[in-house]
Amino acid sequence: MMPAAVALVLAVDGIGFGNWFWAAVTFVIALLLAALARWFVRRVDHRHHTVTSSVQIMARVVFSVIAATGLYIALRIIGLDLGPVLGGAGILGIAVAFALRDIAENYISGVLMGFRNPFSPGDQIVSGDFEGTVVELNLRHTAIDTHDGLRVLLPNGGVLKNPLTNLTVNGARRTDFELGVAYGTDLQQACTVVIEALGAVPEVHAQPAPEAWVEVLAPSWVTVRVRYWHEPRSGDVWRARHAAIVAVVAACEGAGIELPLEQRAIEVSGRLSDPGSR
Repeated sequence: MMPAAVALVLAVDGIGFGNWFWAAVTFVIALLLAALARWFVRRVDHRHHTVTSSVQIMARVVFSVIAATGLYIALRIIGLDLGPVLGGAGILGIAVAFALRDIAENYISGVLMGFRNPFSPGDQIVSGDFEGTVVELNLRHTAIDTHDGLRVLLPNGGVLKNPLTNLTVNGARRTDFELGVAYGTDLQQACTVVIEALGAVPEVHAQPAPEAWVEVLAPSWVTVRVRYWHEPRSGDVWRARHAAIVAVVAACEGAGIELPLEQRAIEVSGRLSDPGSR
């Protein structure tokens, strides 16, 4: 059987000038269309809030597909039989894809994420065991900076398959904490004091409004669940939580609301021996 490369060379003989001319014109037009489509896709980055690197991924994919289609049509115009070549390339492609399936998975996931646009540079995300700020999305990985200053490269395949939490996309986050008040406290008054205290904290959003609800009767106190909204970034969570707790404790102390410590009853059974009798 004649090798595919030899068959391709022999097929070139006898091709007329007109075929070569129109094949070249077709390929040049395809390249121009590919460049125009790539420019149009890149314009999306200026019109919408999207990941810049994901736009580059989409632009490359569009350019490659159109250019490859133009090359195929041009080769057909000059009468080349691409069957043996494509057959050999298909077998080689299957072998390479099987050997590099993890890398291929990351590349395909990067392309899909580029179209889905699940986050933007600067967003804070949680993927698996990692939390940080998105730096870049490219074809192989997503780069994030963790809160302790580490650069982590997350394989796109894992990011796409696992649950992904975007902490900042909605513009606000809710935090809650428990507050224990003594039995005998006017619970409605306690909730009112808490809500008014949170309303004076700059880090706490006015809307949605802060909330305070009686949640459970604990052995040593009545538990009040306090909820409030604030800016979404991780640093904002801790700043708002600190300011909210400080304000609530001060307001409760000012209103005479007791915040009791946990009490435990210890029962001692049996008779204590006299140390001197030993």
